[in-house]
Amino acid sequence: MNQLFAILRNTLLQTVRQPIYGLIILVTLGSLAMSPAVTGWTLDDDNKLLRDLVLSALLLQGVFLAAFGASSVISVEIDDKTVLTVASKPVSRWLFILGKFCGVFLALLLAHYIGVLGMMMTLRHGVLQTASEKSDLTVIIAGPGVMLLVMLAAAAMNYLFDWRFLSSTVVMAAIGLSIGTVVLTFIDRKGQFRTYEITQDVPGIPENIDPEKDFKDIIIYRDLTEPGSPQKHGLLVRNEWLGPISDADREYLMELSDERAWRMNVDFLVIETRKTVTPQIAKAAILLVAVLGVLTSFAVMVSTRLSTAWTLMLTVVLLAAGLVSDYFLRPLIGSGGAWSIPAAIGYYALPNMQFFWLIDAISEDRVIPWSYLGNCFAYAGVYSLGMLGLGAALFETREVG
Repeated sequence: MNQLFAILRNTLLQTVRQPIYGLIILVTLGSLAMSPAVTGWTLDDDNKLLRDLVLSALLLQGVFLAAFGASSVISVEIDDKTVLTVASKPVSRWLFILGKFCGVFLALLLAHYIGVLGMMMTLRHGVLQTASEKSDLTVIIAGPGVMLLVMLAAAAMNYLFDWRFLSSTVVMAAIGLSIGTVVLTFIDRKGQFRTYEITQDVPGIPENIDPEKDFKDIIIYRDLTEPGSPQKHGLLVRNEWLGPISDADREYLMELSDERAWRMNVDFLVIETRKTVTPQIAKAAILLVAVLGVLTSFAVMVSTRLSTAWTLMLTVVLLAAGLVSDYFLRPLIGSGGAWSIPAAIGYYALPNMQFFWLIDAISEDRVIPWSYLGNCFAYAGVYSLGMLGLGAALFETREVG
């Protein structure tokens, strides 16, 4: 275990200190900051395109970091003969591959974490779709403002103490953006404390409904009727932390009364809750961690035999093939033609990346259950172990002397 931890630690530090590592993270954050301006030209909801774009940026960041990170700690070390410092010791090659994978994967997790913080700030700001909307100054201060201070501090540390600029920027960005995200969690666009409630004005509720018993914590009713007033008035309230109202909960609330006004108000509330996509976007970002595991294990496996350029190219090909396998290979399996067997082999050998890409479900206002994430992580774990086993077998017969 000590040997594994030593390899992991050295690999993590080696990856983070690579200039390309910090450069890719800064490019990703820059693209996220520019996304609201780029996506404001659709004929529909611009924020849907914004969600697609920011998740794609995180995925591309993972692809490039997995390829460059794995190559720098395996392929480059083999070519430079520096791998002999470890291979000459009583360390099994399987343990060496596992340690390298864990180190690169942790470096990717750090980059992904920073990217997710930038993504959440970008989505919080949103696209300015009308002339009446104004920029969210709280996000601008907590995001680009903090990054400007971070880069100035990193430049000062580089000048005064000879710290590495990019790696220092990455570490301080993780800390600074984390603090900024915590602040934004409690502050709204107007600089006031957030209530995290979605409300719908209603002229009272049907008499046959008992809010305390019938709503089952899906929503609550807040009576605002003034004492002595014959006109009822209140609010249907949904806590944002509960996420969007699911289809099943929507049907349940609709069946509580046949009144048309009640059903319309429930529909309006459901629509508003589904505009708050942060919980679902967070799940989509978490699921991308499984993709990072698959891509990293594949890149580590390829790096035992091929150069950096080949590793990058094949990693991109694996991702692209995994995303389109359902559309090109799966129909050929049941066709019964000459391509059915090769298509079946390719389909089941490739990782199905569509399992991890949830933007379509989010666009259709679907609620993503946590059990689905668990199944996807199990699938990614098994596939990653297979790739690491194959990589260990390839490295076992690789001449490193």
